[in-house]
Amino acid sequence: MSAEQGSSPVAVVTGGAGGIGAATVETLRRDGWRVVVADRDIALAHEVAARHDAIALAIDIGDRGGVESAAEWVEREVGPVEGLAAVAAHLENPHRPENQDWREWDDILRVNLTGTFATLTAFGRGMLRRRRGAIVTVGSITAFNSSPLQAYGPTKAAILNMSRNLAVVWGRSGVRVNCVCPGPTRTPAVEASYARGERDPQTMIRQTALGRLVRPQDVANAIAFLMSEGACAITGVELPVDAGVLATQCWGMYGGVPDAVDA
Repeated sequence: MSAEQGSSPVAVVTGGAGGIGAATVETLRRDGWRVVVADRDIALAHEVAARHDAIALAIDIGDRGGVESAAEWVEREVGPVEGLAAVAAHLENPHRPENQDWREWDDILRVNLTGTFATLTAFGRGMLRRRRGAIVTVGSITAFNSSPLQAYGPTKAAILNMSRNLAVVWGRSGVRVNCVCPGPTRTPAVEASYARGERDPQTMIRQTALGRLVRPQDVANAIAFLMSEGACAITGVELPVDAGVLATQCWGMYGGVPDAVDA
């Protein structure tokens, strides 16, 4: 362990081996955090940790007991946790509600809803004792509107509500809780979905104000800001990082988003 690591505040990134998670690990390390890459894919977590001088930790947020044990291990072996980015989630492909796979429904609720709550309470406990901490959850723009993601969208809406609840209950104990809501983001998992023909990136691009999709780094930048001292007066907010998808809602009725104006 370097002297710099030993004196740096500790942050945990669940889903830290995935697209947004790995970008968040890199950004937090750049900002001076000592980072734990917590992921179910421990081999990939070790790869990310090795690239960014971080620490790998196996965690399945769908296992409540495992989450508690992971939080205890980090506090004991790494140090007091001051930051948490709750990125881990179970994704879902678009489908009609009457075609819902009920096993997948249960998995999505267990991971996204129960797992996120278990993660926040397990890692938040030490923050409450020390009266200091910053938590960022990851929702989705599907939380704000309807979509063909029948289980994923409702769980992300629940995460927004959960984040507000904890922001109020924990605020006077020195713990801030905010939520970042990505739009269509070019993560490896989504790129694979494009390749399988389950989503069309061009269709998604047409729904954005900026005319492009979101990069994992864009979301990571927002997470890092909300975890920083620069956001010390911000809690209980939902920050969309969506290239302007939410802003374009009615434009489809008027021919779509205008093209760029020629200089």
